[in-house]
Amino acid sequence: MENTILVPVDGSDHSRRALKFAVHIAKGLQAKIIVLNVQLSLNTRNVKRFISQEELHEYQEGEAQEAIDKVLDIVQDQGLEVVTKSRIGLPDLEICKEAEEEQVTMIVMGTRGLGAFKRNILGSVSYSVLHEAPVPVTVVP
Repeated sequence: MENTILVPVDGSDHSRRALKFAVHIAKGLQAKIIVLNVQLSLNTRNVKRFISQEELHEYQEGEAQEAIDKVLDIVQDQGLEVVTKSRIGLPDLEICKEAEEEQVTMIVMGTRGLGAFKRNILGSVSYSVLHEAPVPVTVVP
């Protein structure tokens, strides 16, 4: 079984730092990297009134690709196998599902660095993944 590192990205500086860190780990493990973007589901009754399913799907694909494109320069010319993917749903759940389905070795992801007080009130994707993931998670500040 090959080593695979899942790196969720949203195009932010946090996800760029996480991907840079994952590249270093992947080189040492000779691992494949899955770069994943999760778009929130906008499939609600109100949205359906103003936009078709096809238009919604196109929009979400475009947003996912834009987020992925913002970080892909990090993995270019690194000699690593890189796969890009997108999913639609709640980010923490979709990240954990992807990890399980692809049987990844680990997840490397960024955090916004929210303090414990804010994290408990607002919730945090990285905090949730850290506690729910089926594999080890490295959170890069």
